[in-house]
Amino acid sequence: MILVVGSEKGGTGKTTISTNLAVMMAQNSEGGGLLVDSDPQGSAMEFNNVRDEEGHSPSMTCVKITGKSVASEIRKLSPKFDHVVIDVGGRDTAALRSAMVIADVLIVPFLPSQYDAWSLEHMDSLIEDAQGFNPDLAPLLVMNKVDTNPQIKLADEARKFVKDLKNLKMEDLRLANRVAFRRSAAEGQTVNELTKKDPKAAGELLRVYDEVMKNA
Repeated sequence: MILVVGSEKGGTGKTTISTNLAVMMAQNSEGGGLLVDSDPQGSAMEFNNVRDEEGHSPSMTCVKITGKSVASEIRKLSPKFDHVVIDVGGRDTAALRSAMVIADVLIVPFLPSQYDAWSLEHMDSLIEDAQGFNPDLAPLLVMNKVDTNPQIKLADEARKFVKDLKNLKMEDLRLANRVAFRRSAAEGQTVNELTKKDPKAAGELLRVYDEVMKNA
């Protein structure tokens, strides 16, 4: 199974989602997992370096592949692994377009803001183009960094905007703006591995994981 986490907008938490899901998949498979860092910032690679240094198990293979060669390189590597997770930078790039052509599932994270909602219109068009080459591509929207204060209604307002998108459907997958997600990056662990666990963060992530596996 090949999962791509990407969008046109930066700062949406793509790397946090991709690294957490990559480890969860490794925890639930025997054939090992491949984490592909296709973001020039290299944050997924840094996460994996911390994980290796701290000796966390399971370990993962992590490689850096960028540009339009993403599809051809992953086709060569994917048969060696049960799953591949590709973390793509926050722009409309050759790497993003190339990754969507070979993906089984695409996660598009976005923040509950009008600017992020607007950026989804073009992403919706990119998905339609990709599905011309890869008709089985399953796109999933994940609203990230949602405010935990119930009085703040930005998430509900964002849902109203995205409901009219043609290819990106809102399944009400949400990750709240929780400290646990930031700690997971610093410690090279998923939120369900942290010594001081946050059950709400772990539950939100599990729901995203289950939806990915259902669509794989």
